[in-house]
Amino acid sequence: MVDIHEVFSTSITLDEVERANRCASGECPTDDQSSVRIVHAGSILPLKHEHDRDSFIPFSPILCAFYAGPQNGSGDRGFGDSCIYVMRVEQDGSHSLVNKLDCPQLNQKANCTPVLFYLNQGEARRLRHAADLGAHDTVTPHAPVVTGEFKTSIQDIVNKAGQPDDDKTIALIYKAAPKDSHSVSYTSLSFDEGRSFVTPRLLVEDAPNLGRGPVRTKPFLMRKGPYAGRIIFPCSVENKDGLAFADFSDDDLRTIAQSNAVTPDESQKVAAAKSFAAHGVVLSALFEDLGVHRKGSAANDPITAEDDVKAAKVHMMLSASASQLFVADSDDGGANFSAPYPIDLYNCNMGIDVISYQNRLLCLGKLVTDPDLCDFTRGAPLSLFMSHDGKKFTKIFTLEEDPRGIYTSPCLQVDRRHHLLYVSYTDHRKAIKLRIFRLMLNH
Repeated sequence: MVDIHEVFSTSITLDEVERANRCASGECPTDDQSSVRIVHAGSILPLKHEHDRDSFIPFSPILCAFYAGPQNGSGDRGFGDSCIYVMRVEQDGSHSLVNKLDCPQLNQKANCTPVLFYLNQGEARRLRHAADLGAHDTVTPHAPVVTGEFKTSIQDIVNKAGQPDDDKTIALIYKAAPKDSHSVSYTSLSFDEGRSFVTPRLLVEDAPNLGRGPVRTKPFLMRKGPYAGRIIFPCSVENKDGLAFADFSDDDLRTIAQSNAVTPDESQKVAAAKSFAAHGVVLSALFEDLGVHRKGSAANDPITAEDDVKAAKVHMMLSASASQLFVADSDDGGANFSAPYPIDLYNCNMGIDVISYQNRLLCLGKLVTDPDLCDFTRGAPLSLFMSHDGKKFTKIFTLEEDPRGIYTSPCLQVDRRHHLLYVSYTDHRKAIKLRIFRLMLNH
């Protein structure tokens, strides 16, 4: 099992978002003029440790991106006129002022579900694979780098910004759409550790009607093996069919390719029939094959062909509200996924997220392992579950006890070097909660 100790907790509140709006507008509205009444769908990114790589530190500074808007806006579900915001939480727990992005598509149905990640991670991973290939004759050569069908605006943004295009560049992708239209993807970059972001642009400007890149949950980086350096984005389509797929990029998001569609069969649609929002398999999250990261140095623990096979695998966990969770497998770095199969975990609300830690899989959501308790009207506590095989799960920690509480859009990040788990989730759409836990395996 895992011992869990909370080391930090804070919340991003409506008041802080209102102050950001005042600063952006240059006005000082009175309380009855305040319009932002929903904050939702936080995405967190722990910033890199630059000078304290091997020393004990409390935790990394954190970026948190989310969207906020009026409770009764013009869009569907009251999310109209929303905008994207980013806050930085420092190592001492203090908050920077919330930054309101200069979203070019205000007054639309939704600017929503932002995702944060470091942009330029692929080349370093491919160079590390090349070093492994030179040191061990058992290492599989790197797969050909794929140039995707869809060219993005990333390189043009970098060029126009005139900033260094290095491994500190942070990308933000979110969805936006006019009313009664499909969502499309916008992107922005930060070159100063999230203190500011450039004006967002369409991610794929040659195909403006396409929604590309991640949908709510974080991307996945292939860290080892023949697809090292590939970044994979979990995607799904907002309809009753429950279509899911992955976008992936071998050139740090300069181009994007798409996997096959992951669609449920009829039995899975029946299993998800209780869902009030979408049937089948949606709201995907990605995780690596458990056990892929071996211990020991290259000298006394050489890489084997079996290691390369495991390193090429990636798994997609899929969910609809009030239904069983499913997993689809890929043996080729996310380019092709198998048909989804059920696992012994059931979702009592919409959002889940997963992450691996020391060959265990952690999953956060309003989840249960008993199918008879799977009911979104009854709900379930917001809890962290752990699995040794990605199929059978055990609850290890409860974050919120109220089963009817509106705790949604969970996000997990992990600092494996310092054994820290970073968690964010929406608290009744009135605040984004940020919590940090220290994890220790109990042998």
